[in-house]
Amino acid sequence: MRIGIIGAGFIGRALARLAVAAGHQVMIANSRDPATLTSTGIALGCQVGTAQQAAEFGDAVVVSVPFTAIGTLPAQALAGKLVLDTCNHYPQRDGADPGLEAMTETTGERLAALLPGALVVKAFNAILQGDVEADARPHGTPGRRALPIAGDDPAARAQAAALIDAWGFDTVDAGAMAESWRFERAMPAYCIALDRAGLAKALSDAVRGHRVADGSWRTARRPATAQHEMTGIASRGAWDVVDSQIHLGLSPTIPEVLAAMDALGIRTLVADEFWDFQHGIARPSVPAGDTRRPLSIVAQQAAQQFPDRFGFVQRVRRDDPMLAGVVALLAQTPGCVGLRIVLSSREERRHFAAGDWDGVLALAVDHGLPVDFLSADLAMLARGAAARFPALALIADHCGWGSSVADWQATLGLADLPGVTLKWAHAGRTFGHFDDAQAAMNLGLVQAVAAFGADRIMWASDITADGSGSSWGELLEFPRCHPDLTPDQRAQVLGGTARRIYGLNKDK
Repeated sequence: MRIGIIGAGFIGRALARLAVAAGHQVMIANSRDPATLTSTGIALGCQVGTAQQAAEFGDAVVVSVPFTAIGTLPAQALAGKLVLDTCNHYPQRDGADPGLEAMTETTGERLAALLPGALVVKAFNAILQGDVEADARPHGTPGRRALPIAGDDPAARAQAAALIDAWGFDTVDAGAMAESWRFERAMPAYCIALDRAGLAKALSDAVRGHRVADGSWRTARRPATAQHEMTGIASRGAWDVVDSQIHLGLSPTIPEVLAAMDALGIRTLVADEFWDFQHGIARPSVPAGDTRRPLSIVAQQAAQQFPDRFGFVQRVRRDDPMLAGVVALLAQTPGCVGLRIVLSSREERRHFAAGDWDGVLALAVDHGLPVDFLSADLAMLARGAAARFPALALIADHCGWGSSVADWQATLGLADLPGVTLKWAHAGRTFGHFDDAQAAMNLGLVQAVAAFGADRIMWASDITADGSGSSWGELLEFPRCHPDLTPDQRAQVLGGTARRIYGLNKDK
């Protein structure tokens, strides 16, 4: 079958991948010139065109555009065709709409009214962007996720259900389009991973106008427990994902972190433990001469209890009187996969440039421990360290932690040092200094992969300190759904690089 997709956002691109994988011919369109989708088409293995061309091309057409843009769709070209409507109304993005907010109307009814003659079926609006590919499973898989559909033509609903089945999901037919309110935004079935029986109950339990807490669907997922470890939930997902940095502490607890990891399809996590700061040093810590020695109490427990799921990097101090013994012990500690140096003051940056941290770097080389490195002036300092220690495995944290376009270019310049790996985290901060931050961030990952190679880029959410306001899942969606990465590049960025650099569970 020929599938047209109008809308090249995360949902549109994910459905394009599923459709191509199922053997369909696909054409994708956005609101701009098709030339802007050239690399997207190559990455997805599909054709690109205008919205008019995608509508004419498709035997079935997916509409995945902002709700305010539904009036721009080529209605005449869609007449007589199955149209899968993935659209949602978000008041904070689309503005207030009393009829939709009171649920006296539905988004599907609005779209159907604008497309006379089209066979509109509401579908794929009740699933998070990052879950579209991650949760797809072959027909007959036990516990397979189900998605709700609704529409006024029974034959169209049956055709939509057959497509959705081929793309990896069961369905529950909610009936006529007027019933699609049952899985609109913030209803009990919205964006929750449920099997067919669970979804049918959630649809039945819906009460018009009674909404769940905003955003609760992002965390109301299958919980993770030690039993889930044994039943294989931790190994599920289309991609092997390693989050190479969050700051583990007393809260959330280890089971809560595991629950979130299982929900998102994150197989392994590298923790940098701290609870707060005391005397400029991350706590917990203990006295060590005139300084304090950072500890990783919770991270060590997590790594020992769940060795396949957690590793940790240990912060160290250059002025620790027992430094050599501490690093030697860390190298033998289960779960310790590296050291971390954070230079939070000009004074410490001067010490680093002067070679006062070289004792730490030398010990890291001697014991085969990579060093996570975070500092202002990172590119300059990293270049000096690499010159002094050519065998050092240095990880440039947080996209180089730059504060200008020139800083980003300097970070890219580190690619000529074979021992340097780039950690893709806090991208919002780095590219916030560009005129068009989102476009710069999209291009930035492509530039980084081109410069370093995907096998020297590792993804990290740093969700416990990321200041963008994004959820953990949204941070993961960026590399997992980036249209300009090949599958091999995505596999390296999401997990392969971190496993190799940190020596994490190499059999995964």
